[in-house]
Amino acid sequence: MIDPNQKPDPAVNPSDVCYRAFELIKLKQFEDAEKLLLGMMSRTQDSAADALYHSVLGVLYKVRGDPKTAWRHYTRAEKLLPKDPALKIISARFLIEQFAEYDQAIKKAKKVLEILPNNPVFTHQAYITMGLAHCLKGEKKKAAAMLEKSWGNDFEGFVTSKNIDFTLVEMLLKRDWGEDACFRFMNKALTFAKGRKEESFTDSFQKMLNAFEQE
Repeated sequence: MIDPNQKPDPAVNPSDVCYRAFELIKLKQFEDAEKLLLGMMSRTQDSAADALYHSVLGVLYKVRGDPKTAWRHYTRAEKLLPKDPALKIISARFLIEQFAEYDQAIKKAKKVLEILPNNPVFTHQAYITMGLAHCLKGEKKKAAAMLEKSWGNDFEGFVTSKNIDFTLVEMLLKRDWGEDACFRFMNKALTFAKGRKEESFTDSFQKMLNAFEQE
């Protein structure tokens, strides 16, 4: 049983607090989740912990259907940790989904490439994010180009197939754009999953590829 009124342990890991808050959000105990996070924020002087709490509050308000308040929390989190690539990806996706601020989202994603140019998972997410923005702007060729860049050297450096994001593939296929790039993306994802011996992902990717080939 999660008790949001429990006095926080000063030695508690902020990640554990966020995990508890996410559990409350899943249970739709929104007020309890907010109380827990605000309580911890009032007791911390750690900017990294504060940023984590703001990012979860952003999720909370997004789920509650209040994008403006969610955005304020995401913005606060990013200001506290301006070089955190995960926060930049989160805020870029939010700009795309909630406010149709595509150019601003692209700028944020490019910052990720500057911060961690050699991290394959974050560069993957950055290119996928830019591709989504270009796609929604109606820029077919640029969107497909971002998809091609997103797999890097055939997903080399990825730990698991779970890190492969198919969001842009799905968006492109709905528009009948970039079929060749989408086909190669799926093939490379399948090859990677097989190499990692991840059977569930291998089966899932194979089904996607089969469905694509039948169309």
